[in-house]
Amino acid sequence: MYGNAMNPYEKYQNIVFYGLPAYGHINPTLSLISELVRCNYRVIYYASEEYRTEIESHGAEFRAYNFQNVEWNPQIGSQILQLTELILRFSNEQLETLLAQVKELQPVLIMHDTLAFWGRVVADAMGIKAASVNAIITTHQYTSKTFWLYTTHFIGKLLFEYKAIRNIIKYRNKIYKRYPVKNHKVLGLLMNEERLNIYTYPRLIHPDADKLKNNCFFLGPAVIHRNDLYQGEEEYKYDNLIYVSLGTIFNDNIKFYKTIFSAFANTKYVVVISCGNSYDKLIKENLPGNIILKSYVNQKKIFKNAILFITAGGMNSICEAVSNRVPCLCYPQQGEQAINAKYLKKLGLGDILKKECELMKAAENLLEHYCPEPELIREFSTVYMNELIERLMIYISEKEN
Repeated sequence: MYGNAMNPYEKYQNIVFYGLPAYGHINPTLSLISELVRCNYRVIYYASEEYRTEIESHGAEFRAYNFQNVEWNPQIGSQILQLTELILRFSNEQLETLLAQVKELQPVLIMHDTLAFWGRVVADAMGIKAASVNAIITTHQYTSKTFWLYTTHFIGKLLFEYKAIRNIIKYRNKIYKRYPVKNHKVLGLLMNEERLNIYTYPRLIHPDADKLKNNCFFLGPAVIHRNDLYQGEEEYKYDNLIYVSLGTIFNDNIKFYKTIFSAFANTKYVVVISCGNSYDKLIKENLPGNIILKSYVNQKKIFKNAILFITAGGMNSICEAVSNRVPCLCYPQQGEQAINAKYLKKLGLGDILKKECELMKAAENLLEHYCPEPELIREFSTVYMNELIERLMIYISEKEN
């Protein structure tokens, strides 16, 4: 197909996966790649070096992106125009290298995170079938409810990012001039639509679920089946255990953590806080005796005993919580989390903290009234992996129109 008769990978059915270097995007794909490997596919997974161990532990072959002069910072996800500029700049710099490598691998399928624009360009340029993997709420239509929800949450910040527009146009034009990209919609730079689009969360939490096309497959909460390499020794078998985490990216809200300390000090609750890189700052505080501070915990373990989850509202974390019947009190740190929180509340699976000063009141009110519908818990506990693998195999084998 690519004019390389003596290819060392030709005996394998290769799948190239272009990941986005962020835990929230990589974690829900790990159980999927494990299943693909079990089905005798060779999965070559691209990410940044810090994710090597997790990816290799699930059976994939890891390859590191070469970011060169591009500084990849996941926190930029809250700044849409700057994120778009970063993605286009990285794509512009790396496409020749990625294309050369994919020619050698001769994959039967390219899978890429919906934000990994370079994956779509490689697939279009090489004429290889592609599937996008959506770990966040996405849309491919400007008229959708999801698009307007994002617009509502991000419009104010766009005014301060206008300087990025010039570079967005420059890099986009360079890429479109050099490579045969099929979809030129601006929305397609961040939410890349393919003939098959996989969503790694339940259908019912997507604002436009009923209007999505047949090329969209909801795998369900895939993150609940990943293997967490961090086992730890803690079992956290406490009564009235509350777990607090703002996720792995937007977790530096020191003021909010101090509000937690104050609200729950010397109460009947034991509060475990996973605070990432903020640990070194917070551990210096005068912590109440019922507050346990950690830089990282095994969420699978802690949700077995928790009665409440105070969260920013990241998709993976709320899926893990709900599957364990733990109510979520959401305190969103950016727009996508706000959308998740809104629909979680709509489903009766959590609430939104609007004022920090009302933290204790909101927490106890949610605990008192939480009574989720059983079918919702089942949907947040069901991963349709066999159905997806079957659909992928059909997709790989079917002829192009």
